[in-house]
Amino acid sequence: MKRLPIEAAKYISKKYDLDQVLVLSFDKKDGIENYVSYGKTKEDCRQAAIGIDRIREFLKYGIFLEENQKGE
Repeated sequence: MKRLPIEAAKYISKKYDLDQVLVLSFDKKDGIENYVSYGKTKEDCRQAAIGIDRIREFLKYGIFLEENQKGE
């Protein structure tokens, strides 16, 4: 799976006039989750990075795994 580039989140931000964009993608074939964040300003970038880190921590065992595959 190709990693989702930050430019994709930036494109969404510009197209929809958003200050911050957080994207989670998943490739079933490889079982890889990819997280990307973007913010218009340095402060927006900082907040978006914190947000995506919190999402990653919340989902640290993978949201797309079968219930019996998740770790503890």
